[in-house]
Amino acid sequence: MISMAGDSAQDLTVVAARARLLSSVSPVTGVERQPLAQGLGRVLAVPVMAPFALPRENHSALDGYALCGVDAEAGRRLRIAGRALAGAPWSGTVSPGCCARIMTGAVLPAGADTVIAQESVQAEPDWITLGSSLAAGANVRLAGEDLPAGAEALAAGCRIDARHIALLVALGQTEVSVVRPVRVGLLSTGSELRPPGAALAPGDLYDSNRPMLAALLRQASVSLQDLGAVPDDPAQLSERLADAAALDLLVVSGGVSVGEADWVRPVLAEHGQLDFWRVAIKPGRPLAFGRVGGCWFMGLPGNPVSAYVTYRLFVEPVLQRLSGLSVREPVVLSAPLCAQARHRPGRTSFLRGRWERYGPQGWGVAPLAAQGSAMLAGLAEADCLIELAADQAVFEPGTSVRVWRLSEG
Repeated sequence: MISMAGDSAQDLTVVAARARLLSSVSPVTGVERQPLAQGLGRVLAVPVMAPFALPRENHSALDGYALCGVDAEAGRRLRIAGRALAGAPWSGTVSPGCCARIMTGAVLPAGADTVIAQESVQAEPDWITLGSSLAAGANVRLAGEDLPAGAEALAAGCRIDARHIALLVALGQTEVSVVRPVRVGLLSTGSELRPPGAALAPGDLYDSNRPMLAALLRQASVSLQDLGAVPDDPAQLSERLADAAALDLLVVSGGVSVGEADWVRPVLAEHGQLDFWRVAIKPGRPLAFGRVGGCWFMGLPGNPVSAYVTYRLFVEPVLQRLSGLSVREPVVLSAPLCAQARHRPGRTSFLRGRWERYGPQGWGVAPLAAQGSAMLAGLAEADCLIELAADQAVFEPGTSVRVWRLSEG
């Protein structure tokens, strides 16, 4: 039955909208066992415990000589009793009065607990003389100092990146248990939209939103189903909503406002539940959130800058929650404005901007001249979003503002 609980004249703030979204959705269920290479970008489903210590043995931290700590005094003369290399340990024992030549990463021989750098000794064919004193235990990587055996190496809920791959391989892992990918459908609406490369009639536009959003979604390691584009026709839109039954999330761009050809809200209300549809931001005020059967629905504005901004502010945290990730707060910095900025109070504005050198404070942010919500060139040029608070109209140069970075990496 139709639910219009969120269809009110009261726009939600950014904070309230994010809270509403995150309190509504919950992580998907299902675990897959994948080879490490296929685990990149996926979310770890269970903790990984260290089957052994890292490092497994005491190792030398540099090229030099392994010796007993009691011999680590300047002027001490020691006999070279053996040689230890990485991958070729020495099986002998270092006793007082002796040492062993050792290379970086080699296992420390029995009896030795200290390594002196090769440049700190006077070397002869079979003897060395220490040129300086050092503390017992110096220049040794102790077994387990990186990770003790049995300790938690990686916690469930982390998104696996290159660093995690390195750690897993170091622990001898060849496979990893990951949360199944979130199934996301992507749909554009608009009778004016044409695929890239098609001939354009007057009034036609290339559908830039769908490839942009698809690129963002692929960075989130979802299982993406491209549902194409539909004209501004409620019957065709209803058919596509029916295709969402097997999805976890359906993302639609365009058609969410109140124009005569904007059918997303009424169709969603007819076939599912509409939670809210307006957020007090610019660009991106129309933002529909609801549910169609078992699938969550997010309707983004049709203007490309608005679609991008609302994706970064609202779709990203929803995907994090659905994926089982701990939802990360966005990276927001404080910086002074390099130039005056204005907007109409009542909504939080996000201006496209760039970092610039700014006086003795080092760096500031400058709004770009063109701020239209359909201006893709400005979006491509920007390296940050400058947040202007809803309760103020004019922001003078030097005013500290919140700055959202635009890097998707």
